[in-house]
Amino acid sequence: MKRGGRNIARNSFIQLSKLSNVRGRIDYITNPERQENLYATYETVQRSFWKVLATENQQDFQKSGSARKCIEARELIIALPESFIKYQSEKLLKIFTEKFK
Repeated sequence: MKRGGRNIARNSFIQLSKLSNVRGRIDYITNPERQENLYATYETVQRSFWKVLATENQQDFQKSGSARKCIEARELIIALPESFIKYQSEKLLKIFTEKFK
């Protein structure tokens, strides 16, 4: 990225978040009306899977007797190098998702 005639390096990062409401997060991410800068989306399972997963995690959590908040899933946010912009976003996302899966 250039600013004022000089190059500014941008850092890549990975952010891991614990999700206590996975259904709500999936709805937020996949709703185009709620996403201003959505690059691409790719789903590896049917959306009904997330409801089942959330329910099972909540049931297991209740059995554990823990007083903490139930963590239903984890989310990875990965910032890719800007040079990746030249690739087809849907294809790139599919490749990365299938590798992580």
